[in-house]
Amino acid sequence: MECGIECLKGCKKFAVLGGTFDPIHYGHIMAGKAVMDNTDVEKVLFLPSGDPPHKQGKNITKGAMRGKMTCLALEGYDDFVYSSMEIERTGRTYTIDTVKELKEKIGKDSEFYFVTGADAILLIETWKNYKELLGLCNFIAVTRPGYDNKSFKGFVSKLKKEYGCAIETIEIPEVDISSSEIRQKVEDGINISGLVPEKVEEYIIENGLYK
Repeated sequence: MECGIECLKGCKKFAVLGGTFDPIHYGHIMAGKAVMDNTDVEKVLFLPSGDPPHKQGKNITKGAMRGKMTCLALEGYDDFVYSSMEIERTGRTYTIDTVKELKEKIGKDSEFYFVTGADAILLIETWKNYKELLGLCNFIAVTRPGYDNKSFKGFVSKLKKEYGCAIETIEIPEVDISSSEIRQKVEDGINISGLVPEKVEEYIIENGLYK
């Protein structure tokens, strides 16, 4: 695992995997591996969100702690990169601002994919400056086995036709893990071994998170 977006300079193509990561778990790691295995990207950037607008009113762990857990989870993965750029940004965090900052710091000619769930793609027309965003970067939509691909593919075709954007789809194995489930298990005193990397589990226990 490398740290800082400067590690991406020189990459012809990379992917950005964002999320609250509260906490990061093996499902996130598997998504990153799937992107590496199914595309020609050289690195995957894990980017914990700062103050996401869709999480307003929810109790989110401090950014520095979510960032630390992300770093611990990525240890040993040479193709993964961590950055705290969204955590350090003041105010609400929007994807359009992140994409513009990446373009500015890494190079306007850099090509990268923004990785998100298929359900999020279905809502992309509600995102801030979504038309501009669709023109600035490519997207990878992550789906699970059994997902209703027919209606999703129809929506993606509509986006491509209207905005000329690039959206690829990657199916990852079914992983019955969610951050909310992990938080609930910790609160209930249930063991979370196997759901998160060992060092993340230790950090959660040592800092009394999700109690």
